[in-house]
Parts: sequence; structure tokens; C-alpha cells
Amino acid sequence: MEPTPLNKGPGRVIILNGASSSGKSTLARALQHALDEPFLYVSSDEFVASGMLPERRDDEGPFSWWNEMRPRFFKGFHRCLPALAGAGNDLLVEHVIEFPTWRESLSRLLADFDVFLVGVHCDLAEIDRRERERGDRSIGEGRGHVEIDGIHTFGPYDFEVDTSDGVSTAHVRSVVTAWRSRNTRLGMLRSKA
Repeated sequence: MEPTPLNKGPGRVIILNGASSSGKSTLARALQHALDEPFLYVSSDEFVASGMLPERRDDEGPFSWWNEMRPRFFKGFHRCLPALAGAGNDLLVEHVIEFPTWRESLSRLLADFDVFLVGVHCDLAEIDRRERERGDRSIGEGRGHVEIDGIHTFGPYDFEVDTSDGVSTAHVRSVVTAWRSRNTRLGMLRSKA
């Protein structure tokens, strides 16, 4: 017989927005462990690591990463979030909201859900150091997210954390405490007024 879980309504969504190599993945995994309820960890990097994208990348044409495949990939990634949450899953989303239009789209898509948006900040020199140490990122990618893309300028956060010194138990506890004490509101992924 197919199991039928209790209907607890729509899932809640915690979004961690920060530059590449700012500590979002480490924070997300620590939060997933610390939270009292089961949260699915959702990350575009995990989708990519699954092998879903074709390896071919061209400068032009249908395999153009920047102009063709990447916009469609992220449009789909954003649209999967309300589908997962709508099925009753609580989500812990790690993301780099690179463009104001992405934030606006997420705001519309998640308007009917309890969304808690966390800004993950990190010193740019530390981001550079982490990129060099990791070896799987383009040097300057994280800095570009902050200085060029302006990812932290598109609107307010419900909570902010600085991971320049790493992700500590205190960081995790502060996010969990802020999330638990939030005023439950719908559509709080608001854009800059």
C-alpha cells in the first residue's frame, strides 16, 4: 500500500543567498542537521553535480551556456522550488541570486509560501582565498557576485550572517533562532522598494 503522509500544508522555505565560496553549502548542511524538522537541501550546484547538464558548451547556438542553456536551467531551478514546497516539503535552498529579475521571479513563485531569506556575507579576500584553496571555482567568481552583480543590493533580508571566519555553531544557532522567532509571513522574498 502506498504510504500517505499527514497533510501538514505547504512547506516552508529558507533561502541562503550569498556569493560563491561564502560558506553557503557548509551553513546549509549544518542547518539541515540542526533543525528539528526535516528540510530538503536544494542547490543548483547539486543539480549540476548530478550530471543533468550536457558537457558541450559553445559560444553560440543551442549549446551556448550563457545565452541559451544557463537562463533556461535557472528558470527551471526556480520553478522547482514551489513544486517541492507545494508538495509539503520544507526546503533549505542554497543560491546565488545574481540578478534583480531572479529575485523578482522568486518572489512571485514563492508568494504563497513562508519564506525566510538569509543573506550570507563573507570578506572578499576570504572568498578569494577559499576559491584558490578549493580549486573548482574560477578565481574572482565570488568577488564578482558581490562587486559586479551586487547580489546583496536587490532588497532586504530577514536575517544576515557573516561567515568570514567560517561557519561556527554560533552562526548556525543564530540562524535557527532567528528562523524560529520570525513572524510567519507569506511572500516575504520582497524586492527593493
